[in-house]
Amino acid sequence: MNKKTNNHFIMLLNISMMLIPLGLAGCASEPDLSQMNAKIDAARTMAREAQDTANEALMKANALQNTQNEAIRRADTAQQTANAAQRTANQAIRAANASNGG
Repeated sequence: MNKKTNNHFIMLLNISMMLIPLGLAGCASEPDLSQMNAKIDAARTMAREAQDTANEALMKANALQNTQNEAIRRADTAQQTANAAQRTANQAIRAANASNGG
């Protein structure tokens, strides 16, 4: 093919590529489009509901995480108090042993 024929072929191909989808879209009937729109609306509704459920689950997970963090903080405080009590008890034992000649 020469360059001029090649350019005409490419132009014809491009026009065909644009017209075929338009022709196929014209084949869809009104009931088909209504059904498709109904399915799209249903899919959107399900997606919104799924998003709402996911958001609710995330809020609950965050609340549980906050509760867990508070429990850990309290456990750490209790451990520090227990460690201080153990040190005091050990000091008292050493003092008692020293005063008993030990």
